[in-house]
Amino acid sequence: MNFIIPEIWYLFLSQMFFVQIESNTPEFILFLGRFHPLILHLPIGGLLLVFYFDIVGRIRKKYPETLIKNGLGFSTFFASIACVLGYFLSLEGGYEESTTNIHMWTGIGTAILTLVLFLIKRSSKENLEKLFFPLFVMTIILISITGHFGSILTHGDNFITQYSPLKTKTKKPQAIDSLRYFSDVIYPILDAKCVQCHNATKQKGGLSLISEEMIQKGGKNGALVQKGNALKSHMIKRILLPLDNEEHMPPAGKNQITTDELWLLKHWINNGVDFKKKALAYQSNDTLISLLENYIEKDIENIPEASIRALNKVVKAGFSVHRIAINQPQLIVKFTKDSISEEAVNTLAGISEQLVELDMNTTLLTDDMTKGLKYLKRLEKLRLDNTKITNKTLNYLIDLKKLKVLNLHHTAVDNDGLKVVLEKIALNDVFIWNTNVDKEFVRQVEKASKTKIHEGIFEGFTEIKPLKPPKLITEQSLFSDSLLIVFNDPARSAKLFYSLDGSDPDSTSTRYNEPIKIVKSTKLKAKMYQDEWLPSPIFEKDFFKIKYKVTNFEIVNEPSTKYPGAHKIFDFIEGSTLFSDGKWTGYEGVDLISTINFEEPKSINGVAVSCLRDSGSWILFPKRIEVYSRNENTSFQKVGEMDYDATHQREGGDKSQKRFNIKIKDVEAKYLKIIVQNAGKLPKWHQGAGKVPWLFVDEIVIQ
Repeated sequence: MNFIIPEIWYLFLSQMFFVQIESNTPEFILFLGRFHPLILHLPIGGLLLVFYFDIVGRIRKKYPETLIKNGLGFSTFFASIACVLGYFLSLEGGYEESTTNIHMWTGIGTAILTLVLFLIKRSSKENLEKLFFPLFVMTIILISITGHFGSILTHGDNFITQYSPLKTKTKKPQAIDSLRYFSDVIYPILDAKCVQCHNATKQKGGLSLISEEMIQKGGKNGALVQKGNALKSHMIKRILLPLDNEEHMPPAGKNQITTDELWLLKHWINNGVDFKKKALAYQSNDTLISLLENYIEKDIENIPEASIRALNKVVKAGFSVHRIAINQPQLIVKFTKDSISEEAVNTLAGISEQLVELDMNTTLLTDDMTKGLKYLKRLEKLRLDNTKITNKTLNYLIDLKKLKVLNLHHTAVDNDGLKVVLEKIALNDVFIWNTNVDKEFVRQVEKASKTKIHEGIFEGFTEIKPLKPPKLITEQSLFSDSLLIVFNDPARSAKLFYSLDGSDPDSTSTRYNEPIKIVKSTKLKAKMYQDEWLPSPIFEKDFFKIKYKVTNFEIVNEPSTKYPGAHKIFDFIEGSTLFSDGKWTGYEGVDLISTINFEEPKSINGVAVSCLRDSGSWILFPKRIEVYSRNENTSFQKVGEMDYDATHQREGGDKSQKRFNIKIKDVEAKYLKIIVQNAGKLPKWHQGAGKVPWLFVDEIVIQ
């Protein structure tokens, strides 16, 4: 040990001199430097363990002399190696100089003190033994400081305090119109996903993202963003690279940029990379507003679940009840029966803690029935339109401090009644079309407050908008015998109609009341209808009954070793839009060519090939699919084909699945050859233009 450790320090000092006179550090030296994070934990663990045994030995009066000496030798050896490798790692650059120097010299100091402790234990001089424990305590303190500055270099200066309960948290704005686009929306994304490697102390690629000036400065590869063109910006290009590409950012293993965050980053860049504007200074759209909701402070209350007994009473009284969101206790309630009563309204008191939206529009509701409304303290939206109420009912609402939206259109309320409510409650929106409230009063209210008074029938509640398409609970689309198709329950009073013959459904089609059982390949189409709404877009999905299970087949080009398993294309297990979910086979730059042997002739009338597109990960749909058939003693003949424009431009990062259906005139065949052609090259609009794309296939179904 006395010989080895001086040799290590000689190597360290000679390499320091060597790299000072060399303009470029040899790659082998940089390679060795990458082992620093692996080695550094050995002396840390060794020292802490030896320190523990030293203290225990002193307390128990049974000192493990040999263990302490050998442990210090072990720690000294690896501390010395860690110093050498750490210096090699620092030669890569990208680390803040002053922090690096502190980390390096405290590390060297730790190694030297560890060596001194080791030499003391080897010495027989009693006066040196008295220095041992104080020096050991000093060594533990010094290695802690070394480790702290090491964490700053690798994880940023807030790594330890980031989730500390003592950390002062910056309060988010409480309203969307208070959000500043960069400081309140964009920078938190960068801070969470990028700043760990691009900060003042660690500047990978010469890039720091801690301030406006540093972002505009860019890094060693030039400007980070190109104003007005997100897809040509270096930042977005790196984000959109495949995850297994070494230049993809953030690196694999780190928290990745989400789809919503990517949308916001691109929107900010495309709109000029402004660091001062508020978020709503840009042209507003539904997507932006929806995403900005995640960046405002929301009041989170501990609301209990409504009791089953109370819910049963409400439902029995004639109300439909829905949660505002899955796993949330807040409720949306609507009266659905023909006649309403005071007793029915009073049942709502049992769910007053959970009730946030109440709809009693187009009922025979009168003032005598509405006294129970005053107990609904958490109510935020209330519809009383098309009822027989007057100003008297409005007096029951004055203590509902959380109420923000009130619909009174086609009722007998007037200026006096509305004035009483507005003096007590800070409403956001009131709908008064076809009431006795006059326009002069409306102007006075809007001038004196922030309340928006909606006078037209086509505003707010009564604006005619399309419903959202229905959603399926059933995810499976392949089956061998029969399949039950289940939809999510239609929203409130909406009605769902469907067809199974490929025709477009309307309100005269079959209404969905229970799961649909199918026993053959089927094209399902569905459409939602609801009063005062436009019909939804048509939802459609193909379901395939498995006619032949393929067990004997050959593959010409094996899939990539990264996404292997040629058998997956015939296992009838469908993949998601996540290419790495283990259910897809991936082909890089080559075609999928499969020959199937049915053992005996089968009647074939179609082939379906399920493929994936994720252009941000360099995955495109096939450009062409061909199907050939043959029998014994005959050659393959083409029986079906389909072309597809696989390279048409979509904004990077899009993900979609598509089942390509190739129809075939009935043919008897013992052998079937299917060629799924790779798109060839990535198109000009793609950040990887000219390079080969991936082809991902999860299922081939023979019909």
